[in-house]
Amino acid sequence: AHGSENLSSYTSSSSEIIAAASRLFDRIINPALLIRRAYLTACSVLPEDTIPDRIIQRDLFDNPEETEIMEKENEEAEKRERRFQETALSIKRKFGKNSILRGLDYEEGATARERNNQIGGHKA
Repeated sequence: AHGSENLSSYTSSSSEIIAAASRLFDRIINPALLIRRAYLTACSVLPEDTIPDRIIQRDLFDNPEETEIMEKENEEAEKRERRFQETALSIKRKFGKNSILRGLDYEEGATARERNNQIGGHKA
């Protein structure tokens, strides 16, 4: 099965990217079948300093105050997530890739810890 999912704007937010990937997965994957392999490709990727300014088309019936409050909340959430990502990356650079892992990475059959110790898919 094939499909695509567009993001509303350029983003480096992992939560937005994961949400889009989840929507795509739910839409195209048949739950009755086993999945051998899935590919995810990002198109129109730009360096952060070359991203054009965001142009927002207002709706005639939108409440401007409410929209402004929501935009500020979204900006704060993006800044908070950005700080978290930068902190996680600095910890991983300092202490290694296995210094921060999700709980699922400790379950039986999880491969993240092993893969982090490999070089090009081979044992280090």
